[in-house]
Amino acid sequence: MNTQRINLMPRLEGPAVVPASLIKKIKSYRDVCRLALANSRVKNMTRATICERTGMRPSHASDYFSDRDLDERGHEMRDMPAKYIPAFEEAVGNTFVSQWIAMQSQLTILEAQIAEQKATA
Repeated sequence: MNTQRINLMPRLEGPAVVPASLIKKIKSYRDVCRLALANSRVKNMTRATICERTGMRPSHASDYFSDRDLDERGHEMRDMPAKYIPAFEEAVGNTFVSQWIAMQSQLTILEAQIAEQKATA
């Protein structure tokens, strides 16, 4: 997927929301992570800055945002672990990753909210 800048739906508090029509076009977890970084609120955010804000190891972050799926030896590149998603989305200012994961399970935001309300009732 091309890592172009996308018009996001800003929120007063928290990361911006991505139109669902764009999320549907993203094919892989690695693609969504790269697209989230490319659409950061901070233009030209470096991987070093991402690591400072999220606690990621710089040597691993190179894998997380690589446009290759395999390294020079043919091994799969690392994917960004789920534990970094909240800090990563806060740092880049968008919810690409969370929305993509929710869409993979075919769970809509409204369904998630209804389930939460039923659980707390």
